[in-house]
Amino acid sequence: MGKNKSIKKLLIKNKWLFLITCMTVMLSCGDNGEGDNDSAYDPDKPVVVQSFSPLEGGMATRMLITGKNMGNDPSKIKVYFNNKEAAIIGCDKGKALVVTPRQPGDTCTISVVVGKDSVVAPEKFIYHISTTVTTLVGQKGTSELKTGSFAEATFESPSTLAVDNEYNIFLSHWRGNYDIVMINQQERTVTKMFSGDPTGAPSTDTEGKVVMFPSDGGDVMYVLDPAAQWGVRRRQILHPSAEEQAQGMKDFTINWKHGFAACKYDDMIYTRGYNGQIIRFNPKTRVGEQVTDGIEPDTDSFLSFDPVHTHMLYISYTSRHCIFTYNILTKEHKLFAGTKNTSGWKDGSVEESLFTNPCQLIFDVNNNIILADAGNHCIRQITPEGRVSTLIGIAGKSGYQDGNPEDALFNYPKGVAIDKDYNIYIADFFNNCVRKLAVE
Repeated sequence: MGKNKSIKKLLIKNKWLFLITCMTVMLSCGDNGEGDNDSAYDPDKPVVVQSFSPLEGGMATRMLITGKNMGNDPSKIKVYFNNKEAAIIGCDKGKALVVTPRQPGDTCTISVVVGKDSVVAPEKFIYHISTTVTTLVGQKGTSELKTGSFAEATFESPSTLAVDNEYNIFLSHWRGNYDIVMINQQERTVTKMFSGDPTGAPSTDTEGKVVMFPSDGGDVMYVLDPAAQWGVRRRQILHPSAEEQAQGMKDFTINWKHGFAACKYDDMIYTRGYNGQIIRFNPKTRVGEQVTDGIEPDTDSFLSFDPVHTHMLYISYTSRHCIFTYNILTKEHKLFAGTKNTSGWKDGSVEESLFTNPCQLIFDVNNNIILADAGNHCIRQITPEGRVSTLIGIAGKSGYQDGNPEDALFNYPKGVAIDKDYNIYIADFFNNCVRKLAVE
């Protein structure tokens, strides 16, 4: 198997070198004036796409498209893989060299647009996703928080996390002294920021700068702001005044809260109490109000807003083994994926899918939901079309192993977060590690 993979990689490498060499020769001939004027785009003639090579590949695959009347000006040609635009390296004499975009879809229609003409290639391009998990920091088998460099740092039950715009990871450490931890990827250090209060899943504000941790109980939260040199401030979510209540803001009660989620629709921060109340507050004034009551009480829950349909809140109910949506405009709350109160593992449509103790969830670059399916020891994906798959990890098998989807193992992963480059970070609870998932 390893030998076959090596041969395949060599063939792909040689194919790329061949394509680049062909394109270099083609472009150099055009630059030296050896071509004719037919290499320029003629709006009175049709654009034709005859073929492309290779027929399959992954991110940053170099593809040679062959056709007619595509022109010789790279700035005037656009190539799309489904709806995602590819980078153009060069074009001339009926050929164009392009680079595949990131994650355009499994099966891609290749469209070439020049001037008023838009044509589709006769064949489909098959896109292969490469998924690999590595251990970013932490050591399996440890039982305490130890700060310092990545080489010496250890954790005890890292739970949930968030990533800011500077790639700093903020971690809720759910054991020992209940610590808030900052992981600085640039300096490769782990720093304890606060101890002594259990905290739930953190969130940045809508700008990705200020980080907020919900205290497990009551109205308390912890705020970490780079403008204040990351000093941890203990703050209260404020109840609406009598005047504000008279104007329509509803007062709230929180017994336990397990996560925050920033909403770009109204720039508010949302949380949900164990009592079933959904509450939102203004991150600047900290004044909150009850949005709704009686939403699946008596279960932990984790929240994330859809970045495209920004009024849609997705909620994983851990002990209910399912995911609901909540529309903050219509206040409709309905089952989205899984079967309520039925644990298990099953991929497929959202209607037939099964989960076991789903925890933190986020959205990726393609608006897929990425979910820590803790009880199944794997990371699941739900597409916008409603298809559930296991992204990485082996369902029902706990363990510790870095690598590709066929090899990687987790032990009750609870937390997931994503940075602006769409790298995914996983809080691997019982392995006491923070893992990094690269999807390309």
